[in-house]
Amino acid sequence: MREIALALHGDQPAQAEEILDGIGPEANNGRPSAAQLSVVAMESLDAWYAQNQLQNGAVRLIQRDVPRSMRDVTTAVDVLASKGRALRSAASLLQRNPEPTVAGATAYLVTAALATVATQRGDSFDETLDALLPEQEVSEPATPSEPETASEPAQAAPAAATEEVVEVVDETADTSESSADGPQARYTAIVETQFMAGVKEFFQWMGESHAVTGTGLPKRADIKDVAATVGIDAEGVAKKPADEESVASDLDLTVPAAPRSTRYVTSAQAIPELMAFWTALQETELVEVTSTKIQPGKNAQPFGFEDFDQLDAAEELVATYVYQTLTLDADDDAAAQTAAFIKDSGSIDDTSSVLIPRLRQLESVGLLDVVDGSVEIPAPLRPAVTEGAARVSA
Repeated sequence: MREIALALHGDQPAQAEEILDGIGPEANNGRPSAAQLSVVAMESLDAWYAQNQLQNGAVRLIQRDVPRSMRDVTTAVDVLASKGRALRSAASLLQRNPEPTVAGATAYLVTAALATVATQRGDSFDETLDALLPEQEVSEPATPSEPETASEPAQAAPAAATEEVVEVVDETADTSESSADGPQARYTAIVETQFMAGVKEFFQWMGESHAVTGTGLPKRADIKDVAATVGIDAEGVAKKPADEESVASDLDLTVPAAPRSTRYVTSAQAIPELMAFWTALQETELVEVTSTKIQPGKNAQPFGFEDFDQLDAAEELVATYVYQTLTLDADDDAAAQTAAFIKDSGSIDDTSSVLIPRLRQLESVGLLDVVDGSVEIPAPLRPAVTEGAARVSA
């Protein structure tokens, strides 16, 4: 973990990736398994978050720097660690995601947490790394003659960690399907989306306030950072170049989503999906835009992503964002057709009027999936997403 953190902090993602690629499903030659690395990382994060008060978005992780496959996991672990529950949820995360993905995601979050603590303490990254994650010699490296079995406890994890993981497995086994779309499941599903990771990153960018243009929009130099919070690759320029070519997945729902090229724009208004996010935050009063700056709104403090009793606020934010994404600067009939397609893909035979790029945006932030040309919404997210779609024709 030290090697990976040093590589990531030193802007050497290729070296970090090489180290992660060398970590397999079983411990080998002194190297932990992917699951062992994940468990130790999550135990450390629980402790660091509690000891250094890293709740409420204190740890800044630039999501565009994280491999796309790991982003949802980093979001989930960050939320869990802020509640001291990352380790207790390790088994569940490892069951739902590939072990290398969880290991990589926790490594990125460990690096971000170490950097945050270093800043708080006024120490260097290396000093903080030595204090919180000291280098240790492996006294009994794994050898071919003594292979680990899946049932043996992780060597790199303390006994307490192993007991916690077993406890979570039992809790998971007892969870009934009827609770899959209950209030806690719905709130947890929303908080773990890439959309909510973007909201958190946006608040970190904004801070106590951030300057805007005279028309209340992100300044040209800020377009790149603001767009990145919701997974849009864009850059503000003084003179717009020729229009970029559309990718096939923006024209055909049966084609798997593909990354779009950088969108060069002279104003944030040229990106409807970005403006939908900017507008949704204002409409839910999470932010307030004055003539000179954007700042936290009256609902920003109570909405800290910490308690299940904030489900209504979380679902309202998602619904507002879905509505804005479908309607902002869009033809009314096309917006209505797209909303109907979200609610029931089977009811729409002709998809020529469906706003595919808007669906792809909702897909990229984890609010729905496009599978074989149809929209699928995870059950816990369905109430909020379909509410947003319903407002289009209300």
